[in-house]
Amino acid sequence: MQKITTKQRLRQICSDYVQTILLVIGLICLVIGFGYWISWQAGLILAGIAMILLALLINYEKQRGD
Repeated sequence: MQKITTKQRLRQICSDYVQTILLVIGLICLVIGFGYWISWQAGLILAGIAMILLALLINYEKQRGD
């Protein structure tokens, strides 16, 4: 039996969830950009909307995968 190291496990998780990771990083960059561009209140509203949409997207993908 082969022992799985932390580095191998992290690489496996990143490869399995690369789209979700990129989506979250993109949303964070978008929220920071709007926060600096418009105002922090608008940035927080955008962050809330983005997180709701992300949760709905993940829920949809989980239902479709079953």
